[in-house]
Amino acid sequence: MAEASKPVIVVSEPLSDRALEYLRRHGEVRQVPPEAAADAVAEADALVVRTYTQVDEALLARAARLKVVGRAGVALENIDVAACRARGIEVVHTPAANTLAVVDFTIGLLIQLNRRFWPIAGPVTAEQFHAARAQAFGCFLADRTLGIIGCGRIGSRVGRAAAALGMTVLYNDILDINVDYPAEAVDKPALYSRSDIISIHVPATPLTVKMINAETIAQFKPGAQFINTARGQCVNYRDLADAIRSGQVSACAIDCHDPEPPPPDYPMFAVMGENVILTPHVAARVPAAMEGMSDVVFDVVRVLAGEAPEYPAPIEAAPSD
Repeated sequence: MAEASKPVIVVSEPLSDRALEYLRRHGEVRQVPPEAAADAVAEADALVVRTYTQVDEALLARAARLKVVGRAGVALENIDVAACRARGIEVVHTPAANTLAVVDFTIGLLIQLNRRFWPIAGPVTAEQFHAARAQAFGCFLADRTLGIIGCGRIGSRVGRAAAALGMTVLYNDILDINVDYPAEAVDKPALYSRSDIISIHVPATPLTVKMINAETIAQFKPGAQFINTARGQCVNYRDLADAIRSGQVSACAIDCHDPEPPPPDYPMFAVMGENVILTPHVAARVPAAMEGMSDVVFDVVRVLAGEAPEYPAPIEAAPSD
């Protein structure tokens, strides 16, 4: 049994050492894997998760004394926020922790798709050096139009960086957003048909799940490129793979997959090549960003102490990342 004076805090996914030590100063920390979280919450006053722990009705039904769920990260699709709030359970997260990391990574993918990198792996002969240097690939980004779907914290910064590179920027969001750099708000059909490159920055919600599919891809400008550093569930990857084969999509860079990890029959594996970049959901994996996401523990302790959190989950549908 836990000490009466100490709340039980279940942690089901990795946190920084600093964050864990902070929690230990304020409660009894029990670390379990995601699949054991439902069993562990029976005695929990707080639950801290990341991406893979499902906080749903089944888990909450076993959480008799839970006061707060902390999501070390931005998106909340693995947490039934409404069900938590109906039970008087607060939900907190870290909405800005990984913004800069994902922006940097997205711009890196954008450059890689259009310029490529040619690393020297070791000593080369003069002939090999000049043969590699003779290769020509890509285009000026300043000649390209970038379409951004979801112009929240991340999408708006990606647009600012692209505008600074001289790109034409189009954007679409469910909210009426004004940006402070040259960019044009358009509807989705216009964005699809006018963009040379499309990058999505939305959470997984009923509005966005499988939003990139055969029907929407058919509206893309022929030969457009596609980038996803948001959520894998937002894309029908079988349809995207078909579009790569047909040339409707000329290149893509995918950091977020569905499911994760992708299985051996994942459709994108069948079209891998120089025009298809696949990375293992690492856009936010910068030490400073990881530390920032672990800072959710401060709000968890605030709620346990009866104080208002600094970053409660939004009450309405999740905004763009």
